[in-house]
Amino acid sequence: MYRLLLTLACLLAALGAQAQTVLFHTGDSTGFPYRIPAIATARGGQLVALSDRRPCGGDIGFGRVDILGRTSDDNGASWSTPFEVLVGTGSGPDTGFGDACLVADRERRELLLVCASGDVPYWKSTPAHPLRVVATRASWDRKSDRWIWEQPADLTERFYQGLFGGHIGGLFMGSGRICQSRQIKTGRYYRLYAALCTHRGNFVVYSDDFGRTWDILGSATQSCAPKGDEPKCEELPDGSVLLSSRKQGGRYFNIFRYTDADAARGVWGAPVDSKTVPGGIRNEGGACNGEILILPARDASGRRTWLALQSVPAGPARSHVTLYWKELAGRADYLTPRAFAADWEGSYEVSDKGSAYSTMTLQADGRIGFFYEEEPGAYQMVYRALDLADITGGRFRPE
Repeated sequence: MYRLLLTLACLLAALGAQAQTVLFHTGDSTGFPYRIPAIATARGGQLVALSDRRPCGGDIGFGRVDILGRTSDDNGASWSTPFEVLVGTGSGPDTGFGDACLVADRERRELLLVCASGDVPYWKSTPAHPLRVVATRASWDRKSDRWIWEQPADLTERFYQGLFGGHIGGLFMGSGRICQSRQIKTGRYYRLYAALCTHRGNFVVYSDDFGRTWDILGSATQSCAPKGDEPKCEELPDGSVLLSSRKQGGRYFNIFRYTDADAARGVWGAPVDSKTVPGGIRNEGGACNGEILILPARDASGRRTWLALQSVPAGPARSHVTLYWKELAGRADYLTPRAFAADWEGSYEVSDKGSAYSTMTLQADGRIGFFYEEEPGAYQMVYRALDLADITGGRFRPE
């Protein structure tokens, strides 16, 4: 009887781990489509998930777009009702707000949201009429038991003129997850990293004051991935910075190695197409946004290690969103872009349907909070909690 009950408990736990929740439903009472996932784990363990609501039916530049949020205090078992974070006006500079990039500070109950805004599409953005960059922060209010969002700040001039001297016509921050360093702290906050898609390729920016000011990591004239599209970035175990960028099949990878971490000085390597190296990601999905996450883990013997997880549709086209994974510890060469791009050890299919953009966060319970777009029909914004043992076929568990 005990074995039967234990087996039943294991089955129920497995089913619970596979359960999914539609957080934003295209076809709900608003009649508007939803797209673009962002998710973070706040101080204290609360999950915060954001999505575009698109009354205009399309991207920023085609009309009104809003950013909505939901929260969970129990590792994704239940969620709050949706709330509005930024609401577009439908005309003028605040026509729409979308493509959310989100981070939760590791020491304070604070959130930072950076997004695209305005009334011009990215590909039509010019120095005279640019796609705007907007940021807002939230602090947890104990009295009202909710996040209080500040008025959005316009960072457009600081990015286009301050960082690039007006020489780039269009840019936006890759939606999903802003990376916060585990190691580098030069003021009150640990350093932030975010990746930009621009008309001249990818660049990575950093902030030491939780997004109030930004600077470029490396060169402002030489892109770290000239052919890259929507990018993400992550911190490697030694403190180096990894770029992962969208392309047609596979990913572009590059690594920034510090010579002086406090002063943010260092050098980028040469970008590598993962389809050109042995064991690289060779998905047949169309070009699509994904997420890179590096996290500590233990193997079956209890040995500490590090894993890299990369999400992207496996294909054909935008379908079968999949997590590719590889172990980093024990590999002296993984700090070169070519070595990091090679030898992915396994994959885990998250969706067996049409599916596209995805992002993820490490939850307080050690599971991976995975937030992604999935069909049938128009995209639904779907959340699932994934166990690292399931992803890796039992080889690894959370640290």
